[in-house]
Amino acid sequence: MSETPNVPRRRIPFAIGSVVVVAGGIIAIAVGVNNATNAVAPNASATPASTASPSASTLAFADCSKVSFGSPMTPLNEPASVHTYLRQPSISIDLTKLYEATITTSKGNIVLCLQPKLATLTVNNFVTLVRNHFYDGIPFHRVCPNPSDSSCGGSLAIAQGGDPNCINNVGGAGCGNGGPGYKFSDEPVRQSYVTGAVAMANSGPNTNGSQFFICTGDDTSLPRSYNLFGHVQTGLDIAKQLAKGDVMQTVTVAEQL
Repeated sequence: MSETPNVPRRRIPFAIGSVVVVAGGIIAIAVGVNNATNAVAPNASATPASTASPSASTLAFADCSKVSFGSPMTPLNEPASVHTYLRQPSISIDLTKLYEATITTSKGNIVLCLQPKLATLTVNNFVTLVRNHFYDGIPFHRVCPNPSDSSCGGSLAIAQGGDPNCINNVGGAGCGNGGPGYKFSDEPVRQSYVTGAVAMANSGPNTNGSQFFICTGDDTSLPRSYNLFGHVQTGLDIAKQLAKGDVMQTVTVAEQL
């Protein structure tokens, strides 16, 4: 699920590419996002690359309904081009607070509860991009299960988006391979890819960018290779209704008061 423009996009959602790897008789499903295919390339390495520690301590999902949030956060150090950054954003979030992101679609709103303690770099990255309107107008280019999408192999259930290359170009050249212009590190995965979980797509170790996915079903068979940074607080029914090409009309984020 990498976000960089030329990285095979999202091993998971980016390309929640389902790579079925037979290693020692064990089949591993890689939801990596590959730039070129939006799914783990069929000829990718035999085992899903993962730098996340399997022994990382588990943290419970927070409940954003129990706290109050301020007004939508305003832009911060906006780049000259909304979709092109020269480097990974520096830390600007408050690690002691929760963040609430609202994705507006034609089918309704999906509200995400983001937890810095789950994945600090990832939440900071997502919050910064949202503040600067990076995601506005970007479609969900990969939605599984979807019989018409060859990148949805296996029983994967996700809605993946975040690639500016896909604007008015879902299924076209380059869609699924784009990102913000930089890549950032993997972080320990401290929760499971259960229904409603939100994680980054990538194309291999340390290739996170802007593509992310929402688990619309139980994806706990996925290797812990995708930075998991929050969950759907409300609107899971809307997320489950998403179809390939549905657009994130606007995405805003607020900080806990």
